[in-house]
Amino acid sequence: MKRVLHFQGRMGLGGAESFMMNLYRRIDRDKFQFDFLIYDDFKQVTDYNDEIKNLGGRIFSVTNPKKNIFKYMIQVNRLLRQENFDIAHNEVYFGGGINLWLAKKNRIKQRIAHSHATEDGKSQNIIMNFLRRFLNRLLLENATDFLAVSQEAGVSLFKEQPFEIVHNGIELSLYRKEKKDQVIKRTEIGIPEDAFVIGNIGRLEKQKNQTYLLDIFSSLLEEKPNSYLIIVGKGSLKQELTQKIQKLNIEANVKMLGERRDIPALLSTINVFVMTSLYEGLPMVGLEAQAAGKKLVLANTISKDTKVTDNVRFIPLSKDRDEWVKEILTPPYTNEIGEELQSYDVSYTTDQMSKIYNQDCEEY
Repeated sequence: MKRVLHFQGRMGLGGAESFMMNLYRRIDRDKFQFDFLIYDDFKQVTDYNDEIKNLGGRIFSVTNPKKNIFKYMIQVNRLLRQENFDIAHNEVYFGGGINLWLAKKNRIKQRIAHSHATEDGKSQNIIMNFLRRFLNRLLLENATDFLAVSQEAGVSLFKEQPFEIVHNGIELSLYRKEKKDQVIKRTEIGIPEDAFVIGNIGRLEKQKNQTYLLDIFSSLLEEKPNSYLIIVGKGSLKQELTQKIQKLNIEANVKMLGERRDIPALLSTINVFVMTSLYEGLPMVGLEAQAAGKKLVLANTISKDTKVTDNVRFIPLSKDRDEWVKEILTPPYTNEIGEELQSYDVSYTTDQMSKIYNQDCEEY
């Protein structure tokens, strides 16, 4: 059996973590066992802890490198030296080169670099650009395998280095809900059956740009008063978003639901899924919304590979709110599931990752 250490940083209900858990549930655990490295800042994020332990995995907590990079490196180096890992699977976009360098130093033969985003979200200045180039070179020199969730995510991190696309596998069957499921869930969260509902799922952080989404929704309410906005997620901007909702006087029509485990049921309640993110690799929630048969309206800063069904529209963030409102309100609000989306089923991803993990890497 091979033990795989996933460098994740946190194990909450985010897209990358959900992808790994979907994979972990399906993969042959007699052949592969997963462990997860998280930062101590996120020790209180325990959404998957019990399940990981029940599946045979372990969770290791280390100092966040943002707080003390040297302490982080000492702790990771000690962990890699003491434990018997066969594979290091890095999902950290910025700084992942350090993880793979330490893995190589500790004679871990297979070292996977996995890109889930199209940029790192850090500032652009002389120091950061130098650090970015250094860390990227470290990643390219120490990885044995290069994976990406989309073409754009791969080119962004790996440049001219060839890579393999691994789809964010989802359990497609979970999203095929009936009309009665929509009615039940709407009643539960306090939304009228005849309302027009748009939905957004993502961390409440700058990258997800929900502040602009609130502006769009405020304009949409003027056109269609019986409308509601569902925002699912938690993060550091919760208070700021709450204050903006109050300022716009739209509290009665916005449902801030926090982190949830009933995503398929919540997606059944909406008419249109909307994302205004500043950047995304290939957001798993975008695939989930399409699996639920919903229309998507996305910022053009989101990877075009997200579009795997016909009714997905991209709009520049520079366009004014009226353009967004017009597109959101333009029917149809349904989406047909075709062969391309079927290829994102987790069973396909599991087979693909099993083959990758099963490779023999002869050199350190």
